[in-house]
Amino acid sequence: MKELKLLLWALVALLAFSSCDENTEEGEYDNWKERNIQFVDSIANVARTNADGSWKVFLTTGLDTARVWPNEYYVYCKVISQGEGYTHPAFTDTIEINYNGRLIPSKNNPEGYLFDCSYEGVFDPQFDVPVSLPLNETVAGFYTAVQHMCAGDTWKVYIPYELGYGDTDRSYIPAYSTLIFDINLVSFHHVGETSSK
Repeated sequence: MKELKLLLWALVALLAFSSCDENTEEGEYDNWKERNIQFVDSIANVARTNADGSWKVFLTTGLDTARVWPNEYYVYCKVISQGEGYTHPAFTDTIEINYNGRLIPSKNNPEGYLFDCSYEGVFDPQFDVPVSLPLNETVAGFYTAVQHMCAGDTWKVYIPYELGYGDTDRSYIPAYSTLIFDINLVSFHHVGETSSK
């Protein structure tokens, strides 16, 4: 009888432990680094396949193109619409853009947490006023992508954490975050110029 009671207590304890374990919910940023790496790998697979012809993949500016680099050193860009321009901004140019920046989708933010935006609500190129900023003051993945855009282009840009803020927390952006930007490049101009292209 005593052995049966011990066996029952052990069974109850095991069931209680397993039910608690099953009810443990993953936090918003649990396994964040691994989740971001998996997300970038999945985007890289789609972009490199380029089944619909709308993807562009760029090695980070300044790296040796003869080497084979892992996915984390590339920027993945989905072309949403193309402008009529044919020249690209230089690293030292000032750009006029409309943009929003998000993190990868998560439980509480299925579209990705919106950490920065130059406009409110849904983007409307007829009414939204672009912001002006020096391209060389942005993160590596951002300036790598924008240097391949033309005035009027709108792209969705996926920046691995190594080309964003790396392993450092930045206000609303946790360490190891992939940055996802919707970018509309309105115009740009070179240092010393006052007119935009």
